[in-house]
Amino acid sequence: MAGAQPVDAGRGTAPAARSALRAPAAAPRNLKQGTFGSGIPSVGTFFAAGPSGATYCSASVVRSAGRNLVLTAGHCAKSLKADGRTIFVPQFRKGKDAAHQPFGVFPVQRVFMDPRYRSNSRQADSDLDFAFVRVGTNAQRANVENRTGGLRLTNTPRWTNTVTVHGYPKSGNPGQQALSCTVATGRAPKFRQLKMECGGFYGGVSGGPWIANYDAKKKTGDVIGNVGGYNGGGDDQNHDWVSYSPVYDQEIQALYADAVAGRAPVRGPLRSLSGPRLPESAHTMTMARHLAAGEFTGDGRDDLIVVWRDGEVTLYPGDGRGGFGAGRRLAKQHGPWERAQTVTAGDFTGGGRSDLMVVWTDKAGKPTGKVSVWADVSPSGLGKEHVVARSGSMWKDASRITAGKYTSGRANDVAVVWRDGEVSLHTGVNGSGTGRERQLVAKDKSPWKGAAAVTTGQFSGGPARLVVRWGDGQLQTVAATKGLTSRATLMPANASYRGNSLMIAGAFTGPAGRADDLLVRWAGNGETALYPGTGEGRLGAWNPLVSP
Repeated sequence: MAGAQPVDAGRGTAPAARSALRAPAAAPRNLKQGTFGSGIPSVGTFFAAGPSGATYCSASVVRSAGRNLVLTAGHCAKSLKADGRTIFVPQFRKGKDAAHQPFGVFPVQRVFMDPRYRSNSRQADSDLDFAFVRVGTNAQRANVENRTGGLRLTNTPRWTNTVTVHGYPKSGNPGQQALSCTVATGRAPKFRQLKMECGGFYGGVSGGPWIANYDAKKKTGDVIGNVGGYNGGGDDQNHDWVSYSPVYDQEIQALYADAVAGRAPVRGPLRSLSGPRLPESAHTMTMARHLAAGEFTGDGRDDLIVVWRDGEVTLYPGDGRGGFGAGRRLAKQHGPWERAQTVTAGDFTGGGRSDLMVVWTDKAGKPTGKVSVWADVSPSGLGKEHVVARSGSMWKDASRITAGKYTSGRANDVAVVWRDGEVSLHTGVNGSGTGRERQLVAKDKSPWKGAAAVTTGQFSGGPARLVVRWGDGQLQTVAATKGLTSRATLMPANASYRGNSLMIAGAFTGPAGRADDLLVRWAGNGETALYPGTGEGRLGAWNPLVSP
């Protein structure tokens, strides 16, 4: 292998290797360039017969019960051999023999890859371009994860993520160093894959991990992708600055389970991985101002209401499987709903269908303190308005409201985040008033001023919990107890998760009642996704509804 070309050597190595059918595209302005360095302990490369000669693909150590699994691309794994000579070298150093590599070398013992994948495919099976490699111990009989630490195999959370991509390119790299680039991902133009743009990712980087939330002290992070996918991980012109990754979902988790168990993967026909949809474009979804979830159609399934910037209100009937039907207009443009400051849905009047609670502003956008409950919203209209707090009330200082089953089996309790950071719970809201207030967090030194979005979920079958996205992009669930100190993290902070995201929890994949499906309209590009079956400390699997 020392003298062999990597299987992905065509990626940006020379103009002659590029397709003659298309004119090569110019690199984007302000394109980021990867930087060479020592890399990180859990990322390395493969060799045969000792750590010398040409590097072959890239790979990363992932956490496992056996502490001996390495993640790479499927097209890389096809050429790996369990021959006692092929080795994985984490954090490789050029010019050092096996005894003087930072963590030693680890022989390839067995390869696990999806049997439906074909090498360097340009078809739908390119979504399966990942593989696991079981490696033996080093010369000191240590397992690789015990020496290097391991990354957490994590489902891809959305199209847009900030990741650090590592790999060992063969071209333009005389020192055979690790190349790294921290960059935002997007949607690849073909199939269900991610894309990133960063220069210097030539052949040899295939299999390299896409890592979020890396902690150098703990030597771990979330690996949400790898260089791979369509055409072995790059575009038809093999540009060095375009790299793809398959989306991580149930397919890679099933392969991981096979690798941990040491069994040969067996699969049926390749099926489409596209899920239910919301019938709007990403551009349209950028115009959404408020979301609300409730049972509005009378069919026992939760539905979605969107209040748009221009004041139009639209109802999207839920199908009970995480998808939504065509929108039905409940309010026209440029009406009073242009002045809705914050909106939530609950069962305030006990009429059988969900109601909407709205805090209003005036025409200039200044909060007035007026609060309305619109009873029994249905496809035929918004129902009857009940004014439960009049202009000039303390509600002019309310920043966000969210209703749920906090104290009873009925969603008529409303958590309020106030402008000064105070958080309170109003129990027993109805068509006549805003219920009884109980303070949860005092305003002094409260972090809740930094809450970018708030909703209510019911993830364990018990009392409802607040769901909050903080200004740094971190997503948490919080028990509605004094002090709001009982928290669980669903998604760590990430630069791509910041901004004015909208989110709502509902029962979109089952009967109405338990709101454990989280729907998010991400900031910036209108990307909208559903995370069904979210738990108190676990985000459900990503299901894109509207893609940019």
